[in-house]
Amino acid sequence: MSSSEYYASVRAQGDLRAAERARLTANTPPPLPAWWAPMAGITHGLGMALVAGPLLYEADGGARRLALLLVTLAALAAFPVMCAVRVIRMRVRSWPPRGTRKQRMLLEGLPVVAYGVAALAFLAFGQSVGAVALGVLGGGSLWWRESRKNALCAEAQAALRATGRAE
Repeated sequence: MSSSEYYASVRAQGDLRAAERARLTANTPPPLPAWWAPMAGITHGLGMALVAGPLLYEADGGARRLALLLVTLAALAAFPVMCAVRVIRMRVRSWPPRGTRKQRMLLEGLPVVAYGVAALAFLAFGQSVGAVALGVLGGGSLWWRESRKNALCAEAQAALRATGRAE
């Protein structure tokens, strides 16, 4: 191999590393704030418990029922609004697959299992216990999922920083 071929090969490797780093930078989302996961879990759990529980449907006063309905709608709307604001702030971002297939299955599958367990609680113990189970399990699984997503984003950020030091 001549020196000019060696130089072209080294330069090509450097260009490929730079392109990979640019792709990682474009695909690595910024970390979520610390309040994101608890806020998502609590508002979602509260909204689901109020929708499924008897409190809203057995309210005797018109003003009390309206207040409970507004609290329920606000609690259920909080997470989608938070997501919409985050997407608008991020502009367009291509999301990389986070983690292994097993990690992604666990990340998205745990909330489904939580809702299934809550449905069984509805059948076994009635509306009141089922509503509490739905609120706790649904909100808790969303809190966990959002916390885990943030941890995976932090891992991606660390990998990006590591590629910068390796060069």
